[in-house]
Amino acid sequence: MNPGQIEPHVLGERLRIARSGVNLTQEAAAAQLGMSRPTLVAIEKGQRRVRPEELIAFSKTYATSAGKLLASDAVHVDLSAKFRRLESEGEVPTVSDAVQLLNKLATGAVELERILGAELQTDYPPPLRIASSGYLQQAEDAAVAFRQRMGIGLGRVGDLFTSLELDMGIRVFARGLPDSSLSGLYAYDPAVGACILVNANHPRRRRLQTLAHEAAHFVADRSLVDVLDERPTPLTVEERFARRFGYAFLMPSAMVRQRFDALLIQRKGVDVKGLILLAHQFDVTTEGMCRRLEELELLAQGAWASIRERGFSSTMEREVLGDAEPASRPPLVSPRLAYLAARALADGILSEGQVCELLVLDRSELSGVVEPFCEVS
Repeated sequence: MNPGQIEPHVLGERLRIARSGVNLTQEAAAAQLGMSRPTLVAIEKGQRRVRPEELIAFSKTYATSAGKLLASDAVHVDLSAKFRRLESEGEVPTVSDAVQLLNKLATGAVELERILGAELQTDYPPPLRIASSGYLQQAEDAAVAFRQRMGIGLGRVGDLFTSLELDMGIRVFARGLPDSSLSGLYAYDPAVGACILVNANHPRRRRLQTLAHEAAHFVADRSLVDVLDERPTPLTVEERFARRFGYAFLMPSAMVRQRFDALLIQRKGVDVKGLILLAHQFDVTTEGMCRRLEELELLAQGAWASIRERGFSSTMEREVLGDAEPASRPPLVSPRLAYLAARALADGILSEGQVCELLVLDRSELSGVVEPFCEVS
């Protein structure tokens, strides 16, 4: 391929994004490429054209292809740059890896859609400016409005993974992340829109709470990025808003109060088993329900800490509910993307290898993804 077919400044920016995507500094990249840092800087700024042999070296070093670097319809987004604010708190390698994965998933989805002429339709609400005071009530109100916009009403949320994409146009991905403390990521870029990555290794109800939490950042200032994990983080106004929104979205206050009152009448008080039953009605974790009841002042502050100290375990949940919490993992891609992948393969538009690269799947995973959409002969 000829690098001369693309403007130097465009190719230079694509190379900068590709370098950022593999977490290489200019010094490290120049050393691996066998060129000086000033030469690399000039290339990235579009001040020097790339030679064909250099393009091949770039593609190998940056784990991409020359075709993608030159393609007019390829999507080049650097989500890593948006997460760099977290470096002041100490960069965590597993977070960097997850950001790179989300970057690949989001850009690959957009490229697949463009190839098939089936771009994702978005229905974003206007961003909400979080108030400096009264933001907790604002989160409650925003959660109710978001439910109404999605047509959920006061019922159980159901398949939020699919609903966020089809009803809002938010790209949602699930992959097993090696760091169990990492629950999910949220980011927005005009080229790929709003996108969320959740840890597929987590139980279903925890994944649901992660999606609700990340949706809060989309509702508020969607240009901010978020990493949801178990590390201690400063409780900023934005984070407090997101926590309250997540719980309020999954557990609307009116319904919680109604069912809590009914539980008191039926059981003459709330014990741990009653709490488990109440959580099951809303399809949330027992901890999530307990913390929601604390928020609504239906239980005393510190109730969950007390329950945990008394030896709460998942065994208690199984005693009350049986196997009500299935161990199933979420789909690797949304049903919509799976359908588009099946179309691309059936029509001969893309090869298996190309689809695997776009959706970050191996061939066996791709086979499982597209099988439900294959025509029966």
